[in-house]
Formats: sequence, structure tokens, C-alpha cells
Amino acid sequence: MSAARRAGPLERLLWGLRQRVHEIQKVDDSALKTFPASSKYLLAPTLRLLASLYATYNGARHFFYRQGVLRSLGLPCPVISIGNLTNGGTGKTPFVEYLSRHYALSHRMPTMILQRGGGTVDETVMLQHLLEGLPIVVSDRATSSAEAREYLRENPETRLVLLDDGLQHLPLVRDFEIVMVNSLNPFGNGHLLPRGTLREQPKDALRRADALVLHNVDLLGPERREALARQMTSLAPRHTILFQTQMEPAGLRSLIPAASSLDMSIQTGLSAEVIPLSRLHGAAVVCLVGIGKPENVARQLQRLGAAHIEGCGTYDDHHMFSLEELHAAIGRAEELQRSGQYRHVCLVMTEKDYARQTDLFDAVFSQQAASPISSSGEEGSSGWGAYVLQARLEVVEHDRRFSSQTATLNAMLRLAVDNFRRRSYLSVG
Repeated sequence: MSAARRAGPLERLLWGLRQRVHEIQKVDDSALKTFPASSKYLLAPTLRLLASLYATYNGARHFFYRQGVLRSLGLPCPVISIGNLTNGGTGKTPFVEYLSRHYALSHRMPTMILQRGGGTVDETVMLQHLLEGLPIVVSDRATSSAEAREYLRENPETRLVLLDDGLQHLPLVRDFEIVMVNSLNPFGNGHLLPRGTLREQPKDALRRADALVLHNVDLLGPERREALARQMTSLAPRHTILFQTQMEPAGLRSLIPAASSLDMSIQTGLSAEVIPLSRLHGAAVVCLVGIGKPENVARQLQRLGAAHIEGCGTYDDHHMFSLEELHAAIGRAEELQRSGQYRHVCLVMTEKDYARQTDLFDAVFSQQAASPISSSGEEGSSGWGAYVLQARLEVVEHDRRFSSQTATLNAMLRLAVDNFRRRSYLSVG
């Protein structure tokens, strides 16, 4: 049973309204003629008016910061900002992980990842897990510039700050600006929030870019990819460094313990063993995915040979799954398994989904180990299984002005440090 059906009248109304808004945000004005009258003549114009007000507010805010009426606070170490041009699907969080890991390992730089506004539970927990053991702190408590500065005073060994979701966060001075772009839909429908998904006008954001990351380029053809790179670099300053990236599936981790571990001290949580992606070939997949661009997960599953995919796009970004929704998904997986039509049946979620509700998922799926038609994914096992799809960001192409990917990353850090020293000198002077 869906969340909308279980909810009361007000919740159902709000859920329906949110779905209508998401549909409108995906299309331009010419496509609205096919929408219901209430969306076309009431909701869309209201969203357009709100977008105009947002544009006015955003423009005034930038103007006041440029004129010094509003002041930005500097931190006592270099700050690299990573932010989105549009909402969702830009690879921002994976790039933050990739960048912090590189600088921690290659430069031994104690780093703080500062999540603007406190971040979200799934992103914070996922980064903390992925970066465990490295000299990196993921801060979800330093929610203001002043709090971040106080934290750095208490931890003077920190030598670098990565400002997660920082493109529109003007109260904090940054020394290097990275703009993330979803290559599949770089400008959304061309409208600002909430009529579209643009956070600010592209020309305004891109002219501040020190580096530009085109994400999901593997889902474009070579000609479209080159054309997009030319278009985006033409809008950015000549010095802007260009990256092209993709998400590469790395493996599956089972949520259902192996049958051999069934005893009173059963271990819940993800399996230590990475299950090959070949498990998805010919499989029916039921998705428990609440992320910004679920269609990207669907494309990955198709490329991995899944024979049937359902549930991608059902849930909103950062969706909190209920117990009923999990049981409904398990019931659907069992139904597909009994049909005998598919080689395997896989219930799949992303690492962000798992990080968001780890305790709930562990509790529910550990109980499935005793089911005669469930599987931990061990070699030779049959039955349906529940898995976390692990993926890692890969740089497909670095800026051609540099000899290697490492040289490009080093240049970014060097520029950030130089800009930090320059502003420190000017502030002293």
C-alpha cells in the first residue's frame, strides 16, 4: 500500500500537490498545454510568480554582498566550495567524497567537510562511513559561518574546508568555487525554483566558477558530450578547470544475513562480502530509492542487464521509508520470485537510502534470513535478495591543459591556497 493511500485527507492532498509540482518542474511552458487545467492555469502561474520573487531576492542578495552591505565571513584556512546549478542528480556528494579522500591521502591534509544548513542525515552518515579512518571530519553541527569558525579555533590542525552545497552560501568566503552540472539536463526546464529546478541563473553561477564538473557524461553520446562541454565552458571564465565524471557501479552488499549466521547472536547490517554486479543480469529489480534523480539509477540497472525494473521514481528525494512500505516492497519481491519469470529478484537501494535509515533496514531485513524464498546473495543461492548498490565517482576526462588527473586536482588545491593567502594578506593589511 502506498504512503499516499495510507495517509489522511490532508496528507493525500499535500502529496498530490507535491507530485504535481514535480511534474511541472520537469517541463517547459510549451508542454503545459497537455496538463490538467488546475496545473496549467493555477499551479504553474503561481510557481512562475514565486520564481520571479525568488529571482528578485537572489539578485538583491548578490548585489548587497558585492557592495559590502552584507559581509562574508572568512575562515582561517582555505575553503573549497562545491555546489549545484540545479537540484539533484549533479554528483555533488560523491565529488565531495572523492575530493576529500584525494587531499587526505595525497596531501595528508586534515579536512573538515562543512555541510551547509547542517546537511541531510543520509549524506552526513554516508560520508562519515565512507571516509572512516581518514583525517576528515564531516560536520553537521557547524550550521553557520560563525560556528564553523569557532570549530576551527578548537581544531587548529584542520588545514582545508570543503563547503558542501556552498554555491549559493554567500555568508562564507570561499577560495575556490566548484560548480556541479547534471549533463543529462544541465539547465532543468530553464526556470528558477520553484517553477523549475535552477537554483540561480546559469550565467551568474558559471561566471563565478573556478572549476566546472559535468556529471553523468557516460549517459551522453560523444557528440552531445563535446557540444555540452563547449557550451558550458563558453559561459565560464577562461581559467575555469573542467572535469567530466560518471557514477560507476562497484558492487552489491546484501542486507539479508547468510543462512549460516542464523543464531541468537545474529549479525545485522551489510554483508562484508561484495556481491558481483552480475547478480542483476536477467533479474527483476524492485527499487527502494529516494534520491534526487532516480532515473539515473534505473539507467545503471538497465546497463547492468536487469530484465525488469519497478519503483524508480516512486519516492521523493530524502524519503523516509515506513515499515509498511518496506513490507510492501518485500511482498512484491516475493510475488515476482514466485512467478518464476526471472533469474533473480533483487530489492535494491542506494548507499544514501541505506545511510538515511540504517537501523530500520537492518531490523527488517535481518528477519528475512529465515524465509525459505529469500537469499543473502551467496554464490549459488536462489530466491529474492535485498541489496545496497554501491557506486563510486570516476573522472572520465580531466582538463586537457594539465598532464593528468592528479595534476589537475593539485592545481585546484594550489589555487585555493594561493587565494586564501591573498585574502589573509589583504585582511591583515
